[in-house]
Amino acid sequence: MPAAANPSATSPSLLDARGLTKVYGNLVALNKADFSVMRGEVRALIGSNGAGKSTLIKILTGAVMPTSGSVTLDGVELQLGRPQEMIRHGIGCIYQHSNMAPAMSVLDNIFLGRQPTRRFGLVDVKAQRREAEELLERYGIDLNLDAVVGELPTVKQKEVEIVKALALEAKVLLMDEPTGWLAASDVRRLHDTIRLLKSRGVGIVYISHMLDEIFTVCDTMTIMRDGCVIAEADVAGMTRAKVIELMVGDRLARESSAAAAEARHPRGNGEVRMCVKGLSRRGMFRDVSFDLYGGEILCITGLIGSKRTELMHAIFGSEPRDAGTVEIDGRTVNFRSPADAMAGGIGFVPEDRHRDGLMLGMTVTENLIMTTLHRFRRLFLLDRRGIDTASCRSIDDLSIKPADGRKLVRHLSGGNQQKVLVGKWLRLGPKVIILDEPTVGVDVGAKAEIYSILRAERDRGAAVLVVSSDLEEVMTVADRIGIMVSGRLRSIHDAADMSLAQVVAEIGAE
Repeated sequence: MPAAANPSATSPSLLDARGLTKVYGNLVALNKADFSVMRGEVRALIGSNGAGKSTLIKILTGAVMPTSGSVTLDGVELQLGRPQEMIRHGIGCIYQHSNMAPAMSVLDNIFLGRQPTRRFGLVDVKAQRREAEELLERYGIDLNLDAVVGELPTVKQKEVEIVKALALEAKVLLMDEPTGWLAASDVRRLHDTIRLLKSRGVGIVYISHMLDEIFTVCDTMTIMRDGCVIAEADVAGMTRAKVIELMVGDRLARESSAAAAEARHPRGNGEVRMCVKGLSRRGMFRDVSFDLYGGEILCITGLIGSKRTELMHAIFGSEPRDAGTVEIDGRTVNFRSPADAMAGGIGFVPEDRHRDGLMLGMTVTENLIMTTLHRFRRLFLLDRRGIDTASCRSIDDLSIKPADGRKLVRHLSGGNQQKVLVGKWLRLGPKVIILDEPTVGVDVGAKAEIYSILRAERDRGAAVLVVSSDLEEVMTVADRIGIMVSGRLRSIHDAADMSLAQVVAEIGAE
């Protein structure tokens, strides 16, 4: 295990967790984990699905009571399992999905539930504004306190959440995938804010599956696997290859590297499965044409805002188009709804699995068979045995964990939720499957598994169309690469003929 190389190692830890263990029946979710954060330190917390990260964070926020172990903050031992206790002592959490009140102002969100009051319980608006302005000045954050939160860019909403935590006198900020939905320029802005917080002595725990971010903004890292902390290290002393090896183990790291080096399959079996001609939508995209072949993976990439997602929705019938045609197996189709597209053999994995893709309050089985429920109708009844058999087959094929169809989807890790979403559409046996950012918010191990699933679909003859802003993903999985710039499909190249530098250069060209 790499030795920790914390520059603040001679100082007492701001946050110090010792021997944290959580056992659910026969499952050890967290096993004697030690974890610490110094003042002014940005510590990455990384690991594959099921590594124990979520359990550790839930304990630190008070959402889960550990089986054993202790946590001290600024030298004070905390009473675990009590969220308000953790907040009161200075642990704040910025979650991947916003928990702001979108119709309220920035100022009201910052003080929601704890507004300063005057006589007769009236809100002291002047005191509220004065305190907020002092916070913004102290931490160098630029926000319009009167703006409606729901009308702000996503990165500004993140800053509102940060200020809300700071207003509660947070000493440690846990940031869970804070940049999952941000454009590159917004990621840089958020990283600047993090550096400001660091300079003010705030300890930050940075949870991300984006290794580039970790090497950019973090000082140290804690790597978890199978419920255990397996490595702590100074970021400057680590390489990407070593981090991946520690996260997923030798075998999966080797398999992932070998898969990326496999022969590409541009134009697949030579049969055009989908032909898009002159597709346009006013103000969005214009004159987009391409062929998608059976047995290939075509990745379309570009900057956020290049209208890739809008193009995919127009093909799928979930958004309108003004001009152009789509052909499936040589036959012109006009999908006016997703139901039309599904009947025509098209599957669509949307970008936001929580908002558009999954029913989080339903079980794994219910989500998996949602697109094919009609196949299990027996007069006025459902074939429950057939449903369970089909679900078990999908769970096994996709290595969904835990392998329990009765589990609510909201209780799965992000990577396993994504596998359920992909599996839901694969059950259709689609001729064409479209995937929009298929591994956003997913760890390295789950990414490798999803890539393997996509290659298997390609090899069975399906046409796979992937939209991705993760260029490492594009270079790993694509047989051909399409570049979108400002609503135009600028070019399509065989992936084997393109370097990462060439892709970056063409994406940025105007």
